[in-house]
Amino acid sequence: MEVDSLIEHIADIESRTFSDAWSEESIIDSMEQDYNVLFAAYYCDGDIRIITITGGPDYDRDNETHVSMDKENYIDNEDYVFSGYLMANIIIDESELLRVAVSSEMQRHGIGRRLVEEYIDYIKYSCKRSILEVRQSNIRARRLYEMCGYSDISRRKDYYSAPVEDAIIYELKFDNAEK
Repeated sequence: MEVDSLIEHIADIESRTFSDAWSEESIIDSMEQDYNVLFAAYYCDGDIRIITITGGPDYDRDNETHVSMDKENYIDNEDYVFSGYLMANIIIDESELLRVAVSSEMQRHGIGRRLVEEYIDYIKYSCKRSILEVRQSNIRARRLYEMCGYSDISRRKDYYSAPVEDAIIYELKFDNAEK
């Protein structure tokens, strides 16, 4: 999948998932930062493939793209459908999970969990911790993060708007990170 098409798909899922959806321009701006990383999930008949794209001015270069789990460097089977994504930043030895979403048609196939697990595998040796924030009412996301090892550490009162709601801050510490 071409990067422009990928950005369009992400923006579409954003608009259907978040009340504060990122525009295509915001997604592009985010990916131009060399400290950001994007995980794109593709699904076909129970097989989930994750492509990892590191950010930077040339984020769409072929050598910046790799597929996890030693699979080929591209999705060559047109039956694979773009299903979800995760965006994060990595600054020195900390990472923040910024966004994760799965298209409504592809939910309940383990794609969200697989995205979070791939992200954790990607950062666990270089980061001391990962943080994220989530709406208090987003029970499904909170359960996912907790299943992946995150702990509830704080709350930001009235952080979200439309509707106004608290943010729950989660943290995952890595004992084996290079210090």
